[in-house]
Parts: sequence; structure tokens; C-alpha cells
Amino acid sequence: MKNLFFAILSGLLLAFAWPTYGLPLLLFFGFIPLLYVEYKLRTAGVKFLKLKVLGYSYLSFFLWNLITTYWLYFSTPFGGAFAILVNSLLMALVFLLYHIVAKRTNFKASSAFLICLWIVFEKLHLNWDFSWPWLNLGNGFSNYINWVQWYEYTGTFGGTLWIWVVNMAVFKFILLYREHRAKEILVRSIVKISLIIFLPITISYIILANYTEGNKKNRSGNSSTKYKSLHRKI
Repeated sequence: MKNLFFAILSGLLLAFAWPTYGLPLLLFFGFIPLLYVEYKLRTAGVKFLKLKVLGYSYLSFFLWNLITTYWLYFSTPFGGAFAILVNSLLMALVFLLYHIVAKRTNFKASSAFLICLWIVFEKLHLNWDFSWPWLNLGNGFSNYINWVQWYEYTGTFGGTLWIWVVNMAVFKFILLYREHRAKEILVRSIVKISLIIFLPITISYIILANYTEGNKKNRSGNSSTKYKSLHRKI
């Protein structure tokens, strides 16, 4: 029952973080309940392990897709249902691959694999016949462009990397603190996670504060603003 609750919680956190009325800070914690479910299942040695990981992850991603993209149904019922069901499955398969790797490697290796695989998945979603990139994680800040002026250099994939790094850092802290209950772990982790979240935001505001309209040219020689550049990438 706890696993079911955590899987649902992940889906709701991701959904309530999404534009246009969402709170994007929730993205930094949205995957943690699902990561915890996978960890508990993996360490408990339960039967039908892969099927359960796939099922719980599908539930999380289905809720995220359903709540944020239900409006597709009003355009085309079949297309809307197809997009929600298939996109949820693709995300769940990415998470299942992470689970398989996590069983055979350490935390750092499996975390790096998941982050890289998710970015590859998002890149694929931009370039194949079933393209549906709206739920690419970096788009979650589309209403908070002052936070991500550095997309000028990284694109939305920088936002995806940022979100996953924070999620994995918080998840690692939870695991370490549950095991050791040490105050220094708590303090060190809070400082580290705060820096990972707020340093990019600070850099973004510095970039914005130092920008003067018309001081840059795009490649065609026409004037452009960071806002226009950013909205094209989002």
C-alpha cells in the first residue's frame, strides 16, 4: 500500500509542477517517491520485480501525462488517448532500464545512467514520428524564464539535467540519513542541495541583469533578445 501511495505521489508532484499553473520547484522532488519505491522493491527481493517496477512507474507517469495533457482528448479522442498511454509507457520503460542497471551497479553509476538515458529519450522525442516533447522536463520552467536564462547555452536539456541532478541528490541524502542518522549528513546535504537549486537561478538573474537589448546579433545579423531566444528553445 505504501508503494502505491508513493507512486501516486510522484505522479501528482510532477503534474502539479507543470505549466501553466504549476509550481516548478516541485520538479526537484517529483521523482523521489518513485525512486524510493524502486529502491524498496529492489532491496526487498520481491517476486515479479521487473513487472512491479514497470507497473508502479507506469502509474506515476500515467498520472503525470493524464493531468497535464488531458486536453488532447478534446482535439482528437484517439490521438489524445494514444499520446497519454504510449508516452507513459515509454517513460516507464526508461525507468525500468534504470532499475535493471541499478541492480548491477552502484548509486553513482545507476544515477548517471538514468540521467543520460532520460535526456536521450527526450532527444528522441524531438526527432521521431511519435514526437511529443511537451513533457520534456526542461519545459517545466516555461513560465519562469527568469530562472533559466542559461538555456541560451544548454537548451531545455540543461533543465532536464538540473531537475534530475537535484532529485538524485535529495534521494541520496534520504538514503544516507535513514542509514546513519548523522547531523553532519543533514547539514551537508541541505547546503549541497540548496546550492544545486539556487546557484543556476542566481546565474540566470545575473545574465538577465547584465543584458542590454540590442547588444547582441543573431546569426543572420538581426537583433534579438534573450526572451525571444529562450521562447524559441522552449
